[in-house]
Amino acid sequence: MAFRYCESRSNTRMVVNGCTTRLRQTLLKLLARLGPAVTLLVLFLTALGVLVVTYGASFKWVEGPIVIAGTIALGLVAIHWFASVPALVRRQRGAAAMLASDTRDVLRDWAPFVVLMWAFESLETYTGVIRQSTIERSLYEIDLQWFGVEPTVWIGRFHHPVLTDWMAFAYGSYFVTPMIVAVMLSLRHRRADFSEMSTALVIQMGIGFALFLLFPAGPPRYYPPFLHGAFQPPQLFSHFGLYEFQQGAFDTADPVRTRSAFPSLHCSFGVLTLLSAWRFGDAVVPRMPRLFFWICVPVVVSLWCSTIYLRHHWIPDCLAGFVLGVSSDRIAIFLRTHWPSVATTQRT
Repeated sequence: MAFRYCESRSNTRMVVNGCTTRLRQTLLKLLARLGPAVTLLVLFLTALGVLVVTYGASFKWVEGPIVIAGTIALGLVAIHWFASVPALVRRQRGAAAMLASDTRDVLRDWAPFVVLMWAFESLETYTGVIRQSTIERSLYEIDLQWFGVEPTVWIGRFHHPVLTDWMAFAYGSYFVTPMIVAVMLSLRHRRADFSEMSTALVIQMGIGFALFLLFPAGPPRYYPPFLHGAFQPPQLFSHFGLYEFQQGAFDTADPVRTRSAFPSLHCSFGVLTLLSAWRFGDAVVPRMPRLFFWICVPVVVSLWCSTIYLRHHWIPDCLAGFVLGVSSDRIAIFLRTHWPSVATTQRT
């Protein structure tokens, strides 16, 4: 009787262990197929879905980053199609299959960008819903403690219309410069490098969104005590009108503009640009792999300065953005080397 009982327990453990092993293998295969960027994006969208169910839905469909990412994806598909026309006309063997494979790869690689931009632009009703009180006063007091003066007010003494145009240009480049690297990686079929960039971007945006919810903060230009003569000049103006055009576009397109100062994603994007340009610059200029990095340096440094000059961010916002940019890059590299691969799961 005791023997049968022990045998039954042993069989039960074998069944449980077998189910656990199969479940683990299935999960590893799923993670390998999805990749880190898509997996993290699914988690991000799940969290967003919880907020939608809890607080209601408010989606954005036609906004700058969404349109840019979607246009790039469609443009890359078009490039592959046009490049394949001669081979298709000659009915070259395998041309159609190659075109289908390239199209599938582009759409799969760029889907996280497009979906992420759509999700992020749809956050208007969610910033400030978890924590009602904002932290601008704390950020202002930190600035005063560190510098003895509010930097966004102090830097106004250097105002010049042409400088304002340059700062507006640099500030608006935050999404364009990393996309140049991403496009060239995509065109050169360096999908592993592209996935690393995509993963870093998802991490940045996901953590940034979480911090927006937990620490809502408006920019200095909307801080009530500054609206009565603290800034000189009271309103920035530019020579060529770029700042005025950009400011109107940002205030219309950025749904979280009044509560999305901490951290500065512009600063974190700038970090991503420099780190990606340093490692993957050969995708942009193969014979001079560091050229694009050095081109980006003055633009990115100006971008960081513009966050203060244009009164968009407090100093703690920028520092948090730097930390977020470096951290997300390091995490993306770690995930690239430690994420389960299809080959590994097949061996198991």
